[in-house]
Amino acid sequence: MAILPTHHGDIDYLDIGQADTTLFLMPGWCQPKTVFNDFAKLAAEFFRVVIIDWRGHGKSSTDGQDFDGAALLTDALTLIDHLGLTRVVPVSVAHASWIAVDLVESMADRVPQVIFLDWIMNEPAPAFFTSINEMQREDSWQSARDELYDFWLAGSDSAIINDHLKIGMSESGYTLWRLAGQVISDAYHQYGSPLQRLEKLKSPPRATHIYSLDRDDDYLALQQRFAQAHDFFDVKRLEDARTHLAVLEKPGDVLAAIMNK
Repeated sequence: MAILPTHHGDIDYLDIGQADTTLFLMPGWCQPKTVFNDFAKLAAEFFRVVIIDWRGHGKSSTDGQDFDGAALLTDALTLIDHLGLTRVVPVSVAHASWIAVDLVESMADRVPQVIFLDWIMNEPAPAFFTSINEMQREDSWQSARDELYDFWLAGSDSAIINDHLKIGMSESGYTLWRLAGQVISDAYHQYGSPLQRLEKLKSPPRATHIYSLDRDDDYLALQQRFAQAHDFFDVKRLEDARTHLAVLEKPGDVLAAIMNK
């Protein structure tokens, strides 16, 4: 592990592998970078791999002030510039993908491709907003979080995913879950959906959504239609993974999907 001191705290990160192209791995909100541990070991055979712990997450510290997606974008840009990365492929879990798109806009000449992992690409159902609103309340955030864990597991009894959710992510307290709910809700209300956000990019790189949790064929078809109308976009539903965290459940399948693009 390595540490980059900043004015708001220390950024903890992992930097392994050697290659011209760097996979810049971005955990989701309230998630430590350990979600990428197994994937990173596999990917480092082909890429340079950098994993960030966002401020206030995992082993990174914070100055105690609230922060938003723009602040996390600053973290990413600060680390990328510190490491002198010139060819960067962001790989983002879930709603960290909003930050990945911002990263694309901030350094378009250095980003040939972006990978989104299990992001809600359409306009979410009302139940989604109910859940993230409950995450922002001190009297309901834990029950809302636990319901998300159950949903993300999709019936899986995987020990590694259970441990990541119920030990790793559960180290994040109310403050982080509140901020997550607020920032994620704001993003959907501002843009409508990730597909609508991508439509606004002036010179988009190749963008691929790799996912496993939502098995609704209509959801897949929606993304396939978007791909037909926008040649920069592609979608891959993994058939041998079922949870929200395919990158942890089937890291080799996720890497294969990335390398086939």
